[in-house]
Amino acid sequence: MWAALFMAVAASGVFAEVSPDPDGTAGIVRGRVDIEAPPAVVWNVILDCKRARRMAPNVQSCKVLDRAADGSWDVREMVVAPPLVPKVRSVFRSSYEPVRRITFKCTAGDVKVCEGEWRLTALPGGGTRVAYSNRASSPYPAIPAGWTRDAMKNDMVRALKALRKECLTAAAE
Repeated sequence: MWAALFMAVAASGVFAEVSPDPDGTAGIVRGRVDIEAPPAVVWNVILDCKRARRMAPNVQSCKVLDRAADGSWDVREMVVAPPLVPKVRSVFRSSYEPVRRITFKCTAGDVKVCEGEWRLTALPGGGTRVAYSNRASSPYPAIPAGWTRDAMKNDMVRALKALRKECLTAAAE
């Protein structure tokens, strides 16, 4: 079973893993995908709240609450409505190194631990390697940690595949 899952993930060109946080309060989520679109296109897609519902599983809303005049940071609110559990509201501040790196940290909401980054690396031929990492806690403490990690990994794979699809669509526009 595990070999089939690994092969399916490898065949999709998406890598994702989730491991327990050493202090036990969160999980470490890592993902990577290569996208045949330039970094500027990928950057714009990642930052586009209008596309969030198509890229991240169960996103109900995404909105920018505040931003720096020079575009170096913003504060966003995202509401996710997974099936069978209550909605989750997250407010996070992101700092931007344009077309290369986004760092983020939750500042309010239901997720108490949330900090990570997106890294974009230009590839030969005009594509982009996207690497994602996030240290995040579950807003559902009653759900076993193993189930939560499995759900986070599945969400990461779906989100990176959707990101790739949105980027290819944006590059063709």
